Amino acid sequence: MSERIVSSRPIFLATATTIVLVAGGIGFVVGTTGQNRGTTMDLFGVPLFEMSPIAMALFGMVLTTFVLILLFSLVTYASRYDTEQSA
Repeated sequence: MSERIVSSRPIFLATATTIVLVAGGIGFVVGTTGQNRGTTMDLFGVPLFEMSPIAMALFGMVLTTFVLILLFSLVTYASRYDTEQSA
């Protein structure tokens, strides 16, 4: 019997795309309903951008993308050691 290897990368890509789009939607809603519209968002004392719906959506999407890249990279790195131990 031949063993069939199925890649999970398309599933991860679809999940990551969905999560990034949802983060953009949530950022847009937060930017639309925010009380401090027109003020700048500060991160560690550094002013980044004005709080508007588009800016908040982009910020949410970029931040989520970086976090997902970091997590998926760590999983890929850790899985290399897992396959070496089990082989």
